[in-house]
Amino acid sequence: MRTPILYRALSLSAAATLALLAACAQAPTTPGAASAAEPQLQLSPEERATFFVHAARSGDLAETRKQLAAGAQLDGFDTLDQTALIAAVDHNQIEIIRFLLDKGANPNLGDHAGWTPLIHAAYFGANEELLSLLIDRGADVNGRNDRGVSALYLAAAVGREDQVRVLLKHGADPALASKAGYTPKQVAQMRGLERIVALLDGKEPPAGGVISTPSAAPAAPVKPQGS
Repeated sequence: MRTPILYRALSLSAAATLALLAACAQAPTTPGAASAAEPQLQLSPEERATFFVHAARSGDLAETRKQLAAGAQLDGFDTLDQTALIAAVDHNQIEIIRFLLDKGANPNLGDHAGWTPLIHAAYFGANEELLSLLIDRGADVNGRNDRGVSALYLAAAVGREDQVRVLLKHGADPALASKAGYTPKQVAQMRGLERIVALLDGKEPPAGGVISTPSAAPAAPVKPQGS
């Protein structure tokens, strides 16, 4: 059976883990006392954010609710520079995403590199439901990260036809160039992605067109560590 304290400690920084274990060492050890003692733990804002974001990342709705009620900041960042919404998006936790948005989470708040939840969604191959949910709740479909890369750029660069269709349907601009000077269409052309190029031109892709290629042409930048 999973040990709750050890399970939680897995997601903490070294300092947060030590603080948690020190607090637990002072808690009663009699049967039934652990559950009563746990809510009394004094967590720093950073530690609380770590618990909250980890719960969202894991898809644990009950724990996400608990941490939010206990004082976690809805748009707070953990030690990995992720908000609960970004973490939930990265792991396709649609129920958590909907809950956080219902509570007022900012759908345009990015990490230190400017990767918004929608850009994260494109990077991790989110489906239409997740993409549409973010956009319908206010995510900027043309938002760009610090390198000028948009969600459409990422989807086009790797040949995700379904994502490209959804983003275009919601108004994504295929003419937006990255800071390196490439538009989604240009990067798709360099990679030989015929069907993606057709979609970006507003045409229905030809039957049998190339969807993906192992080309090493400039495309999506490497995902920043911890983003």
